[in-house]
Amino acid sequence: MEEDGALLGAIARGSKAAFQSYYERHAGRLLGYVLRVTRDRTLAEDVVQEVFTAIWQKASSYHAGQGTPLAWMYRIARNKLVDRWRRGPPGVAGASEAERPVMALVQADPELSMSLERALEGLSPEQRQAVELAVLGGYTHEEAAAELSVPLGTLKSRIRMALQHMRALLTE
Repeated sequence: MEEDGALLGAIARGSKAAFQSYYERHAGRLLGYVLRVTRDRTLAEDVVQEVFTAIWQKASSYHAGQGTPLAWMYRIARNKLVDRWRRGPPGVAGASEAERPVMALVQADPELSMSLERALEGLSPEQRQAVELAVLGGYTHEEAAAELSVPLGTLKSRIRMALQHMRALLTE
């Protein structure tokens, strides 16, 4: 985790070697996550490219107080996916077969999309990091606990409490 923070610092200073190292460490897992969400390899590859472009351009905007570097990266990915789904109605040129059902759902209920964003924002930083890694990021609970340097039971408690909090917010 500290190494990722150091890499982002070096990326912010323009280090191509640090960017390459960060990419090699995380691109595969990020691609897997986006692929699970979109079910479209071409779209997933495009989103991963957009995420890493954003990391190159905005590495200086990362601050450790906002969460781990990986949570920050997955937040960028989630935002890129939401941006794509909001671009236009299903059937718009450029919308893939995988995007169309999700775009239809988001457009059918944009309140739901905004509610989910607000629910995530309403979590404590620790809960949000746990959810972003273990639920949205595709990490196993063990991997997420190791990444966050917390015991497995603590991670599971954070996720449970976060999901309860989000459920309460979404059912209001």
